[in-house]
Amino acid sequence: MIKQILICAIGALLFSCGSGKDASKGKSSKMDEIATMPLPIHLQDFKWEFQGDVSDDFNYKFAPTNAKIIFGENKWLNFYHSKWDGPGTTYWKYNHASVDGSELIIKASRWNKDKQFEPVYTKGVKMDKPDGGVNAGCISSVGKVVYPVYIESKSSVANIVLASDVWLLSPDATQEIDIMECYGGAEHGNAYFAKSIHVSHHSFIRKPFTDYQPRDMGAWYHREGVKAWGEYCWNNGDRKYVRTGVYWKSPVHFEHYIDGELYRVLYDKSIATKRNGKWEYGYPTMTDGKLDVKNGKQKITNFSTLDHYSFAELEKANAVSTVSIIDPYEYQGGKGYTKELNIIVNLESQDWHVKAGRTPSDEDLLNPDRNTMKVDWIRVFKPVQ
Repeated sequence: MIKQILICAIGALLFSCGSGKDASKGKSSKMDEIATMPLPIHLQDFKWEFQGDVSDDFNYKFAPTNAKIIFGENKWLNFYHSKWDGPGTTYWKYNHASVDGSELIIKASRWNKDKQFEPVYTKGVKMDKPDGGVNAGCISSVGKVVYPVYIESKSSVANIVLASDVWLLSPDATQEIDIMECYGGAEHGNAYFAKSIHVSHHSFIRKPFTDYQPRDMGAWYHREGVKAWGEYCWNNGDRKYVRTGVYWKSPVHFEHYIDGELYRVLYDKSIATKRNGKWEYGYPTMTDGKLDVKNGKQKITNFSTLDHYSFAELEKANAVSTVSIIDPYEYQGGKGYTKELNIIVNLESQDWHVKAGRTPSDEDLLNPDRNTMKVDWIRVFKPVQ
């Protein structure tokens, strides 16, 4: 682990952080900058320790390679954290992830069954689409994180009909927290999804495969003036970035942040989401053992609406609720999220989009400006106990 040192206060906030790459020269490094950058205002009531061993400024070079390799001072694997090579028509490839000296580069290209990069897919053709496969980059952290922890990334979404993702997953793939899932480009019928950043979590049973995630409208973040996040981030080639973070406070408490602003809190049996400038507090319900649905979305019963966020108000909603928002079917044995999770960054061509015809064209995949997701940094903090 990078040596921990105490650094100066920023306002009322103190951090403990890693020394950074240039500290020995007496110069401020990019790692120092991300370590000392203030955390969201809602997290500034107590001290935090910067976790240098699982944070990265990507201020180095890692060339694409057609082999599985650990890079970035032993922080990352240039692939998924198991043998699986991607959902839908995705084929994760080692050489589609690199670092250019200042940023992580995750790219996509057209998959060719007869001219494959490593790892070679030997099970035929995914989703019976020989001309629709997508090579994509994926990296996984070597180290893991566990609550209480705050993880944040500064990313530029690919302007293409693929998911640009920053997420957390347990090694057994049963507990997942999505920091950012963004469907980028507005082309090919994807305009509805391109305007949103999806923040969520999944509770899985692997056999038989079963998946729970909150499916209410509040899981989709919209920003006034942004019609498509891919177009916004691409910005005619002058890339823009969005900061997305999650405070995994306890096994039953997740807080989602976007550009430093608290957006959504899931706590035990209750939920609060900021929508249209107001905070909506509520809770899920069940009928005959199944989650209630309204207008095709998970039903959230409204408890109150306020102009501001209040954890005390969320606790009031929680007190009248009888259904978990974290894991209502108790796939995790009623314990919530307790396992160590890897940090994963990737592009994906997901099956539900492919089935609906939302998939990139050859022209999209040949455009290196639009088919690339970039990550400026990832930073991780733990509260000082």
